[in-house]
Amino acid sequence: MIKHIHRKVRVALAFVIFVAAGFFAGCSGPQEVPSGNRLFTLIPSSWSGVRFENRLRPTESFNVFTYRNYFNGGGVGIADLNGDGLRDLVLTANQLDDRLYLNRGAFRFEEVTGRAGMESGRGWSTGVSIADVNGDGLPDIYICRAGDASRDDRANLLFINEGPNDDGVPRFEEQAAAYGLDDAGFSVHAAFFDYDGDGDLDMYLVNNSPREVSSFGLRNIRDSRHEGGGDKLYRNDGEVFIDVSVEAGMYGSEIAFGLDVIASDFDGDGWLDLYVSNDFFERDYFYRNNGNGAFTEALEGHFPSISLSSMGNDAADMDNDGRPDLYVTDMLPADDYRLKTTGSHESWNIYREKVENGFYHQFTRNTLQYNRGDGAFSDIGPIAGVAATDWSWSTLIVDLDMDGHKDILVTNGVYRDVIDQDFMAFFAAEIQRMVRERTDKLDYLELLERMPSKPIPNVVFQGNGDRTFTDKTVEWGLDTPVFSNGAAYGDLDNDGDPDLVINNIDEEVFIYRNEADTLHAHRFLQIALTGQGANRFGVGARVTVWQGKTPLVQEQMPSRGFQSTVDHVLTFGLGEGVADSVEVRWPDGRRQVLEQPAINSLLTLRQEEAGAVPPVARTGTPPRFADGTETSGLAFVHAENDFVDFDRELLPLRMLSTEGPRFAVGDVDGDGLDDVYVGGAKDSPGGLFRQRPRGVFAASDSTPFAADAISEDVDAAFFDADGDGDLDLYVASGGSEYSELAPAFRDRLYLNDGAGRFVKAPDALPSLYASSACVVPADYDLDGDMDLFVGARLIPWQYGLDPSSVLLRNDGQGRFTDVTEEVAPALQRVGMVTDAVWADVNDDARPDLVVAGEWMPITIFLNEGGLVPQSENGLDKSHGWWNRLLAGDMDGDGDMDFVAGNLGLNTVLHASDEEPLTMHVNDFDRNGRIDQVISLYRNGVLYPMPLRQDLFRQLPVLEARFPRFADYAGTPLEEVFTPEERSSSVVRHAHTLATSYIENRGDGTFSLHPLPFEAQLTPVYALLSGDYDEDGYKDLLMAGNFYAAKPEIGRMDAGYGLFLRGDGTGAFAPVPIADSGFRVPGQARDMALVADRLIAIAVNDGPVQVISVR
Repeated sequence: MIKHIHRKVRVALAFVIFVAAGFFAGCSGPQEVPSGNRLFTLIPSSWSGVRFENRLRPTESFNVFTYRNYFNGGGVGIADLNGDGLRDLVLTANQLDDRLYLNRGAFRFEEVTGRAGMESGRGWSTGVSIADVNGDGLPDIYICRAGDASRDDRANLLFINEGPNDDGVPRFEEQAAAYGLDDAGFSVHAAFFDYDGDGDLDMYLVNNSPREVSSFGLRNIRDSRHEGGGDKLYRNDGEVFIDVSVEAGMYGSEIAFGLDVIASDFDGDGWLDLYVSNDFFERDYFYRNNGNGAFTEALEGHFPSISLSSMGNDAADMDNDGRPDLYVTDMLPADDYRLKTTGSHESWNIYREKVENGFYHQFTRNTLQYNRGDGAFSDIGPIAGVAATDWSWSTLIVDLDMDGHKDILVTNGVYRDVIDQDFMAFFAAEIQRMVRERTDKLDYLELLERMPSKPIPNVVFQGNGDRTFTDKTVEWGLDTPVFSNGAAYGDLDNDGDPDLVINNIDEEVFIYRNEADTLHAHRFLQIALTGQGANRFGVGARVTVWQGKTPLVQEQMPSRGFQSTVDHVLTFGLGEGVADSVEVRWPDGRRQVLEQPAINSLLTLRQEEAGAVPPVARTGTPPRFADGTETSGLAFVHAENDFVDFDRELLPLRMLSTEGPRFAVGDVDGDGLDDVYVGGAKDSPGGLFRQRPRGVFAASDSTPFAADAISEDVDAAFFDADGDGDLDLYVASGGSEYSELAPAFRDRLYLNDGAGRFVKAPDALPSLYASSACVVPADYDLDGDMDLFVGARLIPWQYGLDPSSVLLRNDGQGRFTDVTEEVAPALQRVGMVTDAVWADVNDDARPDLVVAGEWMPITIFLNEGGLVPQSENGLDKSHGWWNRLLAGDMDGDGDMDFVAGNLGLNTVLHASDEEPLTMHVNDFDRNGRIDQVISLYRNGVLYPMPLRQDLFRQLPVLEARFPRFADYAGTPLEEVFTPEERSSSVVRHAHTLATSYIENRGDGTFSLHPLPFEAQLTPVYALLSGDYDEDGYKDLLMAGNFYAAKPEIGRMDAGYGLFLRGDGTGAFAPVPIADSGFRVPGQARDMALVADRLIAIAVNDGPVQVISVR
């Protein structure tokens, strides 16, 4: 049976219950709290009756110094505990009593803790989970305990619901010991879910380590179980729960500083997986459910990088593609003052040491892990706009404004800023004083008073429907500064939208009424599930509301939100649309479909009415691309040398020593088949591979290249240098490992004997010692031989200053002369070049030169005999961090367009014409070394990016100007440096970081068009075009990623390759990897068609990948 309850009826029913409860003394008073024009209205406790406050009172013996998690706060549980159709509240406290409030309607609540038998007694309560533990159809309450290690009241509590009495008050009996769930670890939260498919609810318990963080060093003891400090998995065996952590494959080490867990079917196989957030240095855990009673921990195979101080998490389909994504909170402030008073970044060497010890790639920021559907996740937090929310706890992904797109709520604040940098400096001085005075006396309470205490607002992001979000904290009415922890949502007044309850420290609980039903014309659909057997609420079921071809998906998993439980009734926002159908996949795999459900109603769906799922026949054409690496014979592995640029230059944000390799492709032995040269890293020679029939390659003699292994190959080109009819090889040497004038920077020319054997020509090139970036041959002077443009990337150890790029004229015999000064003087200081292409831009039958680079615009040199830079062509403010160029007629209008790979939009860096990313280059302290200060805009003000400790390490002279962290924090760049220091600097700008299509308008001007969202997730280094879907229009293939960036930027690793389908007009649409088959993990640096329907991808510090085109 399907039960419909329409909104008006439900609201009326709630009102009747409210009146019957005797809360109105007469008719003269207000009947509800007035609403405003904001999405949420804070209900005062004088109205709600919920006078609950998680009040903390530290003592000398128990405080944040003696108990690390002192300010982690309490949780919120929302559920209908007495079956009256209204959602009740359970609130946990740390030093006071937990409380149960019955919902009496109209946002009036009655505190019934004692009458309900839910008095928890003394103890430090943390998380609250509400689940039908014993399968009798009544929601039970499980409360986690932690706190003072010296006390014996840390056993978790289980309150079994025995049903309501005649007054409608539910009765509970504490039975944790009887059920085997009286765990006495330092518990944070529990997730109840059916992991083994036997129809009852099991439990995963998050326990936080009792040990001091500093006591571990970097020892990885992940495989060592610890009774009091490790997480546990309990299997429900009917009347008792059994610890099956070991046999199920769970870690249980005391280095696991667990804070949250979410159960979700991440891979869509019908089994619930787990993601566990771990604070501090231990990485998070991702447990894939094997479907046989065990899990495989597989984080490193699915998530390229994660949050460092992982706090709360939630999993939900944030982009309506039918797959659950993951959001994890961290502690990165968005505000400059907060960032520079409380922030710190790991050094590169500490980060690498952690990675080498198995703690993986962790960075301080919230991560929004986009589920790609093939087992891979990409962190898109920065581009989505949700990476920085300060010291954050709970997160909930839920459609709050009912527009059909999920939003994100984040709770914020720590009562004392324990990581305030000025306080930490003071505390370190106190410790030194104690050592000098040989005393161990510390006045903890006095120290606490010295710690700053700054309440900050919670944050709410509105989902835009395109995987990006907009901060709506103020507009939606959640901007009250506070110290919040646990949070939950549920429809407290039965009006069809989710209300919010947030637990605060030293502040009354916030109960927010959602006004979406009155502010918007948005519709809703609510689903209540009635399961069979011992899983009476259908936990683990997947519910999909279809709107045309768009799936709105939710999973029935109430244990979510930091230390909290959300409503068991699922609420779907429909916007102004309707629901075509509702589909439920029950935990046992059976399926139920309801066509044309009534909107603005509550539907009750019953598992007993579901049927078996028929096998789904796979339809459609196979993917266009497939992995062909193994059979290609291109068995080359690029081995990047171990060099740390940051040891020599402290302030640049990324290394320039890891930008190879690239390919040279051409027929070197005259057999009609293209051969391939792959560049090597320093101390590893490049490799030559000759093509054999059927697209198979074989390694050729690389002896000539081995002699130059000292050089870092960054580019290469096959061309006929000496006019003898075969292809010679030019290899560009670059990187940043050497000082200026080092022989290893000299580029090399290898002459071909006609049979594919190469000999170095030592005197063919002028003596050039620039660190090169690219080499591109062309007959620029139309004299019948190939000349060269060699772009220079950098001046070693002087990042930000322009190196000298050169134009080399060929004498026809393979000897080259530098003619830059006479032919193209503007090339000498064109910028920090990364790539260039020759192309006839103006259709005059002469090759023009297009150059791109870091901190420079796309620059076009028109070939007028000499190379003259074009101006006022629409690219004057195209300054970016460009990596790669591709030329071609992308829109079919007969002229030459371009595609340019840029840094992308998925980092903390941002740039625009109005607010460019900026760098000042100068020897500020006059010590003979170049300093680079990168700045970016925050709220319209230009601030230096480096934190005080990082900037002052390079420029200690600034310490006298800003003796405290608070003095430097929030100080604009113009006040950090004097007018003279700024005016004498070389100033660089970047106006765009978007990978773009550059349209040739045919009149000498160009337009820059950012490519789609998917093209902006990572730096793009590899580009190729062709009609891959055979529809007559050019498509694009691209790949990238870049790992050697400072931890404050983090690995740029969200890319897995991208196929963009062209429509012939210059517009491109992304094709998902599951449909295209084009998948390129790793750090792609180049891409080339190397044989018929065979594409090779050069990868930094990894093997060449080969993809076949069907």
